[in-house]
Amino acid sequence: MPRTSTADNVAGMNRYALLTILSLCVPCVLLTGCAAHWPTVENKFMGSQAQFDTPPKQMVDVVKRVVTDPPLSLGVQEEGKGTIVTGYQSFPGEWHVARRWQEQTGDQIAVIPDWDQPTQKCVVQVREMTEQRAADGMKWAPAPELQRPERADALLKQIQQHAGK
Repeated sequence: MPRTSTADNVAGMNRYALLTILSLCVPCVLLTGCAAHWPTVENKFMGSQAQFDTPPKQMVDVVKRVVTDPPLSLGVQEEGKGTIVTGYQSFPGEWHVARRWQEQTGDQIAVIPDWDQPTQKCVVQVREMTEQRAADGMKWAPAPELQRPERADALLKQIQQHAGK
């Protein structure tokens, strides 16, 4: 009977272990396969938008009036070159671990001149920025996973009402 060395035994065990792993992994890969399509994700970067037959500079004044006057009274945090960032508005958030988290949403509003008639028409685009926290006294944290397009839509509707559209 031929003698086998320890190295031969280890090599044999390594081959056995490798074959076992491959026999388990290959069926998993074959069974999972590839997705037939990518899941649909809302494009948050686009925001809500509407076209207006109003000069862009005049529309910026309309937008500032809407966000600073009641009922919103959000104020303007930043303004520059046709872009306005509003203050935050509080909302009840989602339930997490037996309590409702707090949410606040601010908006970035861009007034973009129309390509064909840049002095007479514009597009207003509203993007919401939502933050959340667990309770009073905690820091607000950006929550990009929370998409609240209905809030941007509501603000855009108010702008449309004030612009006479």
